Amino acid sequence: MGSGSSRSERGAVKAPGGLGRHLEGWQPGLLAVLVAGIPTLLAVPQPVPPAEIPEPMLDPRALDRLARDEAALATLAEAQRLDTDVRELGSALRAYSLAEAAGDVAGIAQERRNVAQAGKRAAAHGDAEVLRLRAYQLRSFLRELRRWEQTGEETDELRELGGPFLDRARYNGWVEGRRLLPDDTVRAALFKKRWVELTMLRGPALEAGAPETCALYRFLLLHPPREVTGDARTAAADQRAAHAAEKYRLRKIDELHALDPAYPFELARGVVYYRLHSYGQAVEAFRHHLEDHPDGPYKLRAQNYLKAALGAAMEPL
Repeated sequence: MGSGSSRSERGAVKAPGGLGRHLEGWQPGLLAVLVAGIPTLLAVPQPVPPAEIPEPMLDPRALDRLARDEAALATLAEAQRLDTDVRELGSALRAYSLAEAAGDVAGIAQERRNVAQAGKRAAAHGDAEVLRLRAYQLRSFLRELRRWEQTGEETDELRELGGPFLDRARYNGWVEGRRLLPDDTVRAALFKKRWVELTMLRGPALEAGAPETCALYRFLLLHPPREVTGDARTAAADQRAAHAAEKYRLRKIDELHALDPAYPFELARGVVYYRLHSYGQAVEAFRHHLEDHPDGPYKLRAQNYLKAALGAAMEPL
């Protein structure tokens, strides 16, 4: 996905001296910015190395309302027996998750087909029944995750509902001791995402809503998935992992901007470019943010970050 900017591309230029290594291939207009912008930048108290990616704005009331709605659907599923086809979809999902948790390749393929077929039959009964099934399974999934955090026991119920969820969380670096970093909102968003992908049932009622999706993106920006392999890691491997994590953040920033156009994505991209030592790109991103938001709430932060990026770009080799 692109940056969403309508700015035209300009020809490439090589800047002299040490600056050239950061600006080679970048727009000639950037050199003019470096010169013309210096008086304004000097008015900024101190250059501040970019450190914080702006977080998407969450709506706590919307998230609370969503959690209450899910709880009501789960309670309704317990009180009113679901249709046989819908219950068979639940059983198929459990069988698939067990095969996935066990690494049974043949079983995974067969159970995936079973889920797809059961999903088609369940869909014929309408979204309401399917949503009650998912809410019931989500409630059980969250309960079993809390049980694991309290006791360390990974139950069959947890494997049936989440497959290798805990293994993937460990691999992504989302587990500290017996504490899972994702909160209940993010856990629910991850569960729903997997549920929709497996059942292939689509529609606005089944997709995670914008408030929940923003919470998921916030978590992924703070904790991008990265491999954790223990003592065998080397400094070079850690550097590669950190680089991959920042590249992942860039993709998520663009996706978040598509979801929420008000998100200050140029400022966020500038922070990531700075971390990647792509100082010329960081300068451009911060400059674009200030052009688009000359009086916004992030003005001072963007000015400070821009001054730091300019200083880093102008350092000699």
